[in-house]
Amino acid sequence: MVVIDLYVRDKSMVIVGNGCAGAECIKALRESGYSGGIRLLTDSRWSISNPMLTTYYVAGKIGFEGLFPYGASQKFYLKYGVDMYTESPVVALDAEQKVVYAESGLELKYDQCLIATGATPVLPPVEGIGSDRIYTMRTVGDAVRLKEAMTKTPKKALVIGASMVGIKVMELFYKAGVEVCLADLAQHIFPLSAHPECARIVEERLDQKGIKLRFGAGIEKVEETSGGGIRAYLEGSTESEEADLLVMCIGVKANTSFIDRKRVAVDRGILVDGYMRTSMPGLYAAGDVAQGKNLLSGGSEMIGLWNNARYQGRTAGRNMAGKNEFFRGNIPHNITHFMGMDFVGIGNVNDHDRMEKKYDGRRYIQLFWKDGLLTGANFLDSYTESGIIKHALIKGLRHNGSALSDSLPVIQNQLIKNILLEVQRT
Repeated sequence: MVVIDLYVRDKSMVIVGNGCAGAECIKALRESGYSGGIRLLTDSRWSISNPMLTTYYVAGKIGFEGLFPYGASQKFYLKYGVDMYTESPVVALDAEQKVVYAESGLELKYDQCLIATGATPVLPPVEGIGSDRIYTMRTVGDAVRLKEAMTKTPKKALVIGASMVGIKVMELFYKAGVEVCLADLAQHIFPLSAHPECARIVEERLDQKGIKLRFGAGIEKVEETSGGGIRAYLEGSTESEEADLLVMCIGVKANTSFIDRKRVAVDRGILVDGYMRTSMPGLYAAGDVAQGKNLLSGGSEMIGLWNNARYQGRTAGRNMAGKNEFFRGNIPHNITHFMGMDFVGIGNVNDHDRMEKKYDGRRYIQLFWKDGLLTGANFLDSYTESGIIKHALIKGLRHNGSALSDSLPVIQNQLIKNILLEVQRT
């Protein structure tokens, strides 16, 4: 066992995790004047990658180095003076003694620590789920593995999970000429971000392209077939699905297994305040592992967005360096392009007392209101308005537009009013 006590030299920062939040924390530490040691532990051997780029790599739209927005080499870590411990998963963290324990036996004492371990794809606890013919799509390793499988020219693929990731996986199969079935336990596509009426239009377009859709069909069991494929048994049906490979895209869970929940407050993710502080002094969390503020609901929520991880990581880094920066939170929003469509889901589309929409056969706008306030929106092939609506949600847009004049720039104010008039005329 190796124990490194860094107090004898200078105060030290330890980063657990090697994603966007960790990278932005490192940058913020140095840019805020911190010159002491930074140690980073990660279970990966790769540089910092973006999970949303994995499908682009598998589809051949970007090269391998394109997976790494901060660069595929070690230059980032050298530039910012970071000591790297790759393939060193953390197995425990003592938040009282301020010690991080790695699987290798390494122990690192710290002054301030950021947990930025991200999230892991969920695999349901069903029979056969351990088959090597089942894939996930989040890490560099996941992308490399699925790309290798594609070289074997599969004829049919099954995607479980009509999520933002699931739809991109489905698309890459479709464009590769692979027959594909998309299934989900939910009753419609994008159940968290699309209203059923908007989802129905998306599903009709997919059906026209020959995509087989099975909703209300959670997975019960999987088994390998003698021909080298896999068969999935779905709830509520006697009809199973056979495919050459299966990709699970039903969601992710925060990587918190090494956290002592008796000392650190954890819900679905690690609970943080606006300074990215956890319930223990000197311990911060950011990115997909952290549960911050939802500006719409006022509640604590995991918002798995790249930009959210960036802002949280920067905030943590500046505060770890002695600054006093506050990140007030974010709004759930998803923007994705697939199968010739642009879909946008912002805010809460499932809890409203008023709804307005416009659909001209291609462009679709749907606004949702609760107690007179805008709470959510769906767009199809009209993504340019998404940023405007997001700001309107944050500022508290009322149905008559009255809450805007003193809180938004005049041009943006008018753009929002134009959207309202367009929808409300219908």
